[in-house]
Amino acid sequence: MTTGPHSEAGLIDVGHGTAVLLLHGTAPGTTAAANFASVLPALRGYRAIGPDLRGFGASDKPRGLKYGPELWVEQAFSLADAFDLDRLIVIGNSMGARVALTMATRQPERIAGMVLMSARLHPSRSPAQDLITAYRPDVDAMAHLLKTCFATDPATVTEQMIQDRHRDSAAPGAHEALQSMFAGLPAAGPGPSPEQLRGLHIPSLVVSGREDKVVPFTNAVELAALLPQADLHILGGTGHWFQLERTDDFAALIRNFLGRVA
Repeated sequence: MTTGPHSEAGLIDVGHGTAVLLLHGTAPGTTAAANFASVLPALRGYRAIGPDLRGFGASDKPRGLKYGPELWVEQAFSLADAFDLDRLIVIGNSMGARVALTMATRQPERIAGMVLMSARLHPSRSPAQDLITAYRPDVDAMAHLLKTCFATDPATVTEQMIQDRHRDSAAPGAHEALQSMFAGLPAAGPGPSPEQLRGLHIPSLVVSGREDKVVPFTNAVELAALLPQADLHILGGTGHWFQLERTDDFAALIRNFLGRVA
């Protein structure tokens, strides 16, 4: 994992300049490093901070904790407070995008900009989502999950990636935390309302893969229409992992966006 001046287990903290908070998604075995390693070169000239959300990676995973977006919003603001960050840009992937949007509705004055990757607005059901929910820690199951649900091109999935993500999915408490989140999501609701989103006058970059099997790209189209200052990019030929499969294109979008809002 890439770490820096405030490094600890499960935390990316590299670079100097305007703070960019990286919030990963909630697939089995994911971590901040797994989600955002390909993005870090695009963040040169900025301070990139990416925690493992509680329940994932090297974070703590106590039993009985209510895992879900509210917990992670609290974690994100606590981290920003600990680092004395009054203003920051947030890059949120999948569930991380929901956390970013919720942060913006709570304390909009602190959010200078948002990059929202594969953001979900509406519940949906698909074979990919069923596989994610049904996953139990197993190397072969992880390989099938990554190649079937996330990668448009199965060659994107390396053996090291499979091993690393299986290890993190099988860490003590990790599977229980993930299942706790899945069980609690219906009660947590869909996140910020359309009215709240229309009130977010924050520069935003909304990006999705056209072939996304996990979060249909139509969510991104609707989200961008609601956010008053949003740019929308739908990347063809890729799905939920566009940051891995179209790294250069996504990096160019990020650099352009940051150059305008930082």
